[in-house]
Amino acid sequence: MLDINNWEWTIDKEKMCCRSIKNKVTVKITAENDTIKGKIDDMPVELFGKIAEFEDGENIIRQIVENAEAAFKKG
Repeated sequence: MLDINNWEWTIDKEKMCCRSIKNKVTVKITAENDTIKGKIDDMPVELFGKIAEFEDGENIIRQIVENAEAAFKKG
């Protein structure tokens, strides 16, 4: 299992994104009213393939985005 809950996120408020430098993942953030929404903008094919092998791969992707959103809110 991937330990996605302990990823360190670098917040870029100007570019509206979060980056996990170590895992080479970028989540683009958009603001809608009082909420923010994240969307994976960049992820290595190898990591995506590894996640796809898990039965709950879709949930892992969702959790990555939610973790980035939470980090962005804190940042």
